[in-house]
Amino acid sequence: MLGRHVYRVSPGKNGEWGVHKDGDAEARGSYPSRDQAAQRACDLAAKDEPSKVVIEAGSGAIADERLFGADTAQELERRLEGGPPPPAGAPPGRR
Repeated sequence: MLGRHVYRVSPGKNGEWGVHKDGDAEARGSYPSRDQAAQRACDLAAKDEPSKVVIEAGSGAIADERLFGADTAQELERRLEGGPPPPAGAPPGRR
C-alpha cells in the first residue's frame, strides 16, 4: 500500500456518525456522537500507520484531519530539514 490509509468520520442515518475506511465496502462502526466516532477512527488509524483520519462537519466540509505515522515523502522532507516528527494524531502542518 502506497500512501496513507484513510479513515473517514461522517454523519449517517438517524443522527449517528459512521467510521469508514477508504476502499472498504462496510463501515467500521456507527456511533451516537461525532466525538465517539472520531475517537474510534483514531484508535483504528493508530494501529494502521501510515494513516489519516478525516472528520467531516455535518455539512460535508472537513472539520478536522489527523495524521498517524510518517509517510515516505514527509519523513524525507523532515529529515532534510532536521525537524522532529509530529506527535501521533496531530493535525498536519500547513504551509
